[in-house]
Amino acid sequence: MNNIIMNINIEEQEYYQYAIDVLAGKITAGRYIKLACSRFFDLLKNDKYYFDCEAVNRVIDFCSLLKHSTAKHAGKHFIFETWQKFIVANLYGFFRKDNGTRLCRNAFILMARKNGKTALCSALALYHLIADGEAGGQIFFAANSRKQAKENLFEMCDNFAKGLDANKKYLTIYRDTIKMKNNNSFIKCVSADTSRLDGYNLSFAVCDETHEYRNNKMINVIESAMGNRKQPLLIEISTAGFNLNSSCKMKYDLCTQILEGEKKDDSLMCFIFQLDSNDKWDDEKCWIKSNPNLEITAYLDYIYLQINKAKNLVSEETNVKTKNLNMWCSSSAVWIPEKYVQKSTQKLDLEQFIGCDCYVGVDLACTRDLTAVSYMFLKDNKYYFFNKYYLPSSALEGNANSFKYKIWQQKKEIEVNEGNVTDYDYLTDDLLQFSKKFNIIKIFYDRYAAIQWAITCTNCGLPLEIYSQGLLSMTVPAKEMERLMVGTDRIIIDDNAINAYCFRNCKADNDDNENIKIKKENKASTQKIDGVIAMLNALGGYLNGPHYTYSGI
Repeated sequence: MNNIIMNINIEEQEYYQYAIDVLAGKITAGRYIKLACSRFFDLLKNDKYYFDCEAVNRVIDFCSLLKHSTAKHAGKHFIFETWQKFIVANLYGFFRKDNGTRLCRNAFILMARKNGKTALCSALALYHLIADGEAGGQIFFAANSRKQAKENLFEMCDNFAKGLDANKKYLTIYRDTIKMKNNNSFIKCVSADTSRLDGYNLSFAVCDETHEYRNNKMINVIESAMGNRKQPLLIEISTAGFNLNSSCKMKYDLCTQILEGEKKDDSLMCFIFQLDSNDKWDDEKCWIKSNPNLEITAYLDYIYLQINKAKNLVSEETNVKTKNLNMWCSSSAVWIPEKYVQKSTQKLDLEQFIGCDCYVGVDLACTRDLTAVSYMFLKDNKYYFFNKYYLPSSALEGNANSFKYKIWQQKKEIEVNEGNVTDYDYLTDDLLQFSKKFNIIKIFYDRYAAIQWAITCTNCGLPLEIYSQGLLSMTVPAKEMERLMVGTDRIIIDDNAINAYCFRNCKADNDDNENIKIKKENKASTQKIDGVIAMLNALGGYLNGPHYTYSGI
């Protein structure tokens, strides 16, 4: 205990007991939090440093003056949970004996969403603004966009500040800035546009959702702007993501190496709340490992619903694992696994649909390569898809897919016309022939490269309608198709090898609003997904009709 200032008994502190309980198994935690607890005790024994309990309690006591403003905690004082106190103890308790400055200069906090990391950092920002003793303190909230920084960190900090100084005696609050009049300090929101960040002398900064950063320029600029401060602190907070080559993932790898003892940097504190490699992601007993605020701000019922959604919608699995369980995931998983495609596939006899309503989706794609048309019929509460494919003969030679095209041509699964480009007259003639047998309600197509073809079809009396390929437009049919194929037997796809091939090439591109768009792994790929896009155009156009109420799944 020679390295501890004994004005307060550290063994009576909650953060100290937290570390003991984690290591004893009384508190469920993942491997990297256990290693962080072991490291805490190792630092306490290190003769280069001393630990000041009063410094930690000063931060905790200040933050307890703040009040929540939303949901069930509105009006209540912000009281740190024990895991948050443990983080604060690591950040503010250790000092270097050689110069008396704080040891920690950088912290990396990774956990599932809705677990209080934003509230923690917002409270710490106000501490640095008001009570850290740093004259002219300059504090940044940084994110991929100024809007994101403002909506997350700044909004919460703004509410804390208004509750702390309701009469605006000490704090002046602007649209994206908070100023402390007495010590000439400020908090400011900034974005990833590093060209506008020169000239600052930062004392504290929080980089939010770093898994979204395209590179580490923002963090590098912030670190360089802290060079003239005596004991600056940069905190990086995030959940895991699916870009395994991101700067956040590299920082994560560095932190795990430090916790494992493979690398050394005592100034970098690492707190990684995640499941262990042998844990089952749907086992609710393990969820607390990535959700330390479980049943406080993150709720079992909500996580259970998300997990269940991921099981029913394969495209949601990556989102749920990263956001709700803090798991690094590759985004390269096939959208709908082949077993579900096979289950939905059977040979169709078009004669059984004569006179039936038909919705058509067209993906004209490139005139020098594959074009797809999907005929969708509704019968007996099921969706039936019959796809036709068209190809210019020039693609049978010197094309990366020539070998496949020749096989499909031999099997009569593709229509080949002479020439260097797809002859859209073949397609139009087929549509006209189909319209004599089936009641074509609409033909949905993407306007790109289709103007002349659309004019020709319209002049022939075919009912065309543009269907946007944007993220929002494609989300509804993609989710509905996935739900029906994975969870029901209500989609039947004609047995054509090209259909299965296209499904194997489909990846689901997700955004933070749970929208998805089906695309290839990359634009330059020779893989083809045209048949699936044509199906989604047909289904999406139908779902947009007034006769259908979307399930919302």
